[in-house]
Amino acid sequence: MIKPASTQPIQHAWRTAIGLSALALAVSACGSLGGGNHPTGSGYGSVTADQIHGTTYKGKIYVSSQDDTGPTAWHVTRAFTEQVKGARTCADAARRGSGFFQVPSGRAPMPQDDILIARFHGPGTYPPDVLKRDKLDTILLTSKGGLSQYDITTSAHGLKPGQEVLFLNSNGSGELVYSGAHLDGRASSPAVGGMISWTCRS
Repeated sequence: MIKPASTQPIQHAWRTAIGLSALALAVSACGSLGGGNHPTGSGYGSVTADQIHGTTYKGKIYVSSQDDTGPTAWHVTRAFTEQVKGARTCADAARRGSGFFQVPSGRAPMPQDDILIARFHGPGTYPPDVLKRDKLDTILLTSKGGLSQYDITTSAHGLKPGQEVLFLNSNGSGELVYSGAHLDGRASSPAVGGMISWTCRS
């Protein structure tokens, strides 16, 4: 199992966010906003002259092993900043994307996410039954052994998907909570859960 070299204590609110099963039930009453296959590429498309300044996301990514009581339990929290030049303002990024929304992420060696909300329809709540249509949302962890991929959603036969829920505000800020992301999507492999939270500035 991947065990990051260093860990940090986490705030109580971040711990409680891992109870995704209860959270999924709470948001299941919300209307479905989108779903579908991932498009190729990333970001928000080509940059035009009036979009050159783009937007900046500042956030935190929290990853925790889901063996919360055993000797191999661990968690890690990292802050990140990401600049995106394909949307002129944060409101633009939240409202339109490019037919999809890419959840902000840090870069290696910190934990990363690769999460695209396909057939994106703007701000709101995207519950698990919608996001499960995204075919490959992942958490990536770097260690001395290399890069390990934990699959939140997967379309591969015989693999076990996890769950995720996205809350996106009209000002571009938001959070994504995930659970049951198994190493390489295998049910017999270790799993992680956690949360990605960000603000937006343009």
